[in-house]
Amino acid sequence: MNKKICNSLADKLYSRGFGNRKGKCIELSWVELAYLSEKGIVNYNFEDVVKKASEEVSNFDILFIVYRDLRDRGYVLKDKGKYFIGRKNYSMAFYPLSDLDYFDVNEFMGKEYPLILSIVDFDGEVTYYMVDIIEPKGTYFKIPQEKLNFEIYGKRAFVFSNLQNFENLTYGRNEGSWGHLSLLEIKYLGEKGVVERSPEVGEVYDIYRDLRERGLIVKSGFKYGTHFRVYENNMEEHSKYLVHLISEKEEIQKISRAVRVAHGVRKTLLLANNLNRKIVYFSISWIRP
Repeated sequence: MNKKICNSLADKLYSRGFGNRKGKCIELSWVELAYLSEKGIVNYNFEDVVKKASEEVSNFDILFIVYRDLRDRGYVLKDKGKYFIGRKNYSMAFYPLSDLDYFDVNEFMGKEYPLILSIVDFDGEVTYYMVDIIEPKGTYFKIPQEKLNFEIYGKRAFVFSNLQNFENLTYGRNEGSWGHLSLLEIKYLGEKGVVERSPEVGEVYDIYRDLRERGLIVKSGFKYGTHFRVYENNMEEHSKYLVHLISEKEEIQKISRAVRVAHGVRKTLLLANNLNRKIVYFSISWIRP
């Protein structure tokens, strides 16, 4: 199937952002040819084009649905194979996926940010998420100075004395004559010399420690369905971030749920991954392109 268009039609289409110039002709990509065929702008049978394109292009169905949606929204697009460069008010890279796909950390580390994930769902609708790599920073570096004696019972560390000073410094929970802390807090305080024993904790501790070292106050994010809620300066203000540890390949469905919660409570979702011993934070938010 010839994807070349020549003469005056080629000039007209090229001026609208379609194709790559080949002398007096332009060569269209498969998604461009399918789009123009559907619109009746070029004289090809739309069904035939889709059938042929699907044989030659991996993930063509998802690519085409996203391309069509963005073109219909007024974007001028350049087809880069697995993604599109779109220009409207500014240029942006759009990466199409289905809601059954995965967010692959290793794959997305090499991208130019910010970018837009373009997700095609079960109903064929497209949802767009702005993704960027950021370095969260805070101003809170206070550490309790007094030594702490504790006993671990199950998954909490119990302290049989008033823990108010620690709670004031954003660690633990004071219950009056006694208090308790998470094992993540105890592990971190052990590294700072406040306690003498350090418990075994899971891989989420690396995220907790990194956030604390960045001057951020870290508290539980369980009520929001994430690992942590994070404050930049103090706990008098609202927490800015929800932070969630993700695997190297994370289901898009799980990310979608987390984005919705964060958007609903006006917080920024950070997806954290320990990649080659360096913590990487992806900010992700819903947008209307």
